[in-house]
Amino acid sequence: MSLNTVMPIGRDSKMQNFRVVVMGTGGVGKSSIISKFMNDKFTEVHKETIEELHRHQMRFDSGSVEIDILDTAGSLQFPAMRKLAIATGDAFFLVFSANNPESFEIVKHLRDEIKEQKQKGQYSIVVVANKTDLDIEENHSHAVTESVVCMDWEEKFITTSAKTGDNIECVFQALEDKIRERMVNLKKKRLSFFRRISMPVMRMTKSETATTALVEIKPRPQSMKN
Repeated sequence: MSLNTVMPIGRDSKMQNFRVVVMGTGGVGKSSIISKFMNDKFTEVHKETIEELHRHQMRFDSGSVEIDILDTAGSLQFPAMRKLAIATGDAFFLVFSANNPESFEIVKHLRDEIKEQKQKGQYSIVVVANKTDLDIEENHSHAVTESVVCMDWEEKFITTSAKTGDNIECVFQALEDKIRERMVNLKKKRLSFFRRISMPVMRMTKSETATTALVEIKPRPQSMKN
């Protein structure tokens, strides 16, 4: 099940879904990756995105869970919107084009922003090199880029093609452990909350009221005079 309608961008206290934020410069295929993953559709026509939030049900071996996928603007001219997207995100797909080395520089900038705004351990990053379906002569070597991402940044790196669908599922499956971890933590919090509100209130009845024992203090006998 997937909902393709545009949804509110912010998160209220009732929304507990895992949120994935897809970021990168314009034209790298962010919307195409989302469309291919959710609907198995790809279009050659590039449409500029401001911001759209989708909801999708992911299936794992252990079950299924709904996630929110935020498709962000490719332009860096909206710092307030970008800051809000980072603040509400649990995981980030930083997308660049395999045939455009400059788009990877934007990924570096976005990663720095995320690190400045989020605390370590509160988020996950997957760096995505899209458009690998293009002629191999047009693609710059991924060896150096992958080394920077995996060795220096210690983040996950995946090559994809939104056109052919290559590795699109792998991008989202890379978050399976984090999504499961979040769901387990939410269940623990809910159980803890229900335990607190279900604890009986202890009240003392009249028969249980403690009584104070009265101790009779007798005067000491005076010593007899000779």
